[in-house]
Amino acid sequence: MTLLSGGISYMPWIKERWKLFLTKREEDMAAGVYGKGIEKAMKILVKFGNAFGAEKLVKITSAHTMPVEPLELLKEFAEDVEEVAVFTTLHPLMSAFSPDKYESMGIDRDFAGEELPVSEKRAEIHKRLGFNRTYSCLPQLAGNLPRRGESISWIGTGAQIMANSLLGARTNRDGTVINLCSALTGRTPLWGMHLDENRKAQVLVKFIGINFDTITDCQIGAIGYHIGAIARNRNVVFEGIPRNYGLDLLKYLMAPLSTSGSVSICHLTGITPEAPDSQTALGGKKPDEVVTVGEKEVLATWQKFREASRDEVDLVIIGCPHCTIGEIKSIAGLLDGKKIGNNQRLWLGTAEQNYRLAQLMGYAGIIETAGGVISSTCMATVPCSPLPGDVKVVKTNSFKAAHYITSFQRGKVSVVVDDIVGCIKSAISGCAEVR
Repeated sequence: MTLLSGGISYMPWIKERWKLFLTKREEDMAAGVYGKGIEKAMKILVKFGNAFGAEKLVKITSAHTMPVEPLELLKEFAEDVEEVAVFTTLHPLMSAFSPDKYESMGIDRDFAGEELPVSEKRAEIHKRLGFNRTYSCLPQLAGNLPRRGESISWIGTGAQIMANSLLGARTNRDGTVINLCSALTGRTPLWGMHLDENRKAQVLVKFIGINFDTITDCQIGAIGYHIGAIARNRNVVFEGIPRNYGLDLLKYLMAPLSTSGSVSICHLTGITPEAPDSQTALGGKKPDEVVTVGEKEVLATWQKFREASRDEVDLVIIGCPHCTIGEIKSIAGLLDGKKIGNNQRLWLGTAEQNYRLAQLMGYAGIIETAGGVISSTCMATVPCSPLPGDVKVVKTNSFKAAHYITSFQRGKVSVVVDDIVGCIKSAISGCAEVR
């Protein structure tokens, strides 16, 4: 390995104060041997790594990137590049904007007119470079399944925390540009969640009086939203969640941790590969803080999103994180033989691959016949939140979606959180009341 310094004649951009080690191949990437796009990407990774004190870069096994890069920037990175360096999936199309379903979702045509040409050109580049156009915030359900201990570079706070916590893979909360650079080079700076010492828990969460056999999706989401605000950027360990819990509920616990806070990893004892027990998760140390959660905390957090500005719901959103096939089956069962209200809309978010399966199983047909729209877009409506103009009340089962929609709409829309059953009942009846 070579220490980068001002003494390397063909790399005048390296400053003497930088101390990041690169292999010969990485030096060649930074020197433009593999083309201008790779050169640009590697230089950014080196600068980023030095800013966070990384000693070297680490090879990644997969990437998951956000299809929202400024078009000109994406073109620059793609210059001279034949293919991404590692298996790379794409996050949902942003702002809930779907090129083929925006009209049935009620999204404004002027907004679509601006987004469509950029989206199409961006998609052409992604296709040429071999990005897997999954458009899902659950890439592990669309073929991107890293193993324990592997370093990856994923976008999306929900995807990041689930990769760290459920799979035992290692990713930081890197942004769009860093993820893109990592996908192109197959490298990321070795710091943060990639290092053993930074993955230990600091906040211990215990439960009193919580029945995990009957808890609903929105109730467990309230726990995540509550703990995220307390933990902020500290690592968490949950003690007492049943080992047989599946992704359908765990995703609602994890996603809000990085919404109300910025938690990167939450250990679930007996579930997280690195956490057979809380002491192991804590690295044998005492926790910085012990937090107890009971029904009082759940109800107090839920109360933040229980009051609507009026009695009628205009839009129901489910799928933040994206719906699993099991959830789609349940929703189809609730809608079978029924119709969405005349003044209501129902948006469901899921990966295109899940949608195809839902079509084969007959679930999609039931939902769409009832008047629902299934889209592989971002149900948190990040970053533009182009809700239809007549929407004043949104109901969702997701605290993450509720948080972002409330923030982006700036008082124009009120958001109510309910479980999936309550959400579907409101989509049919229009009633905003939480069951």
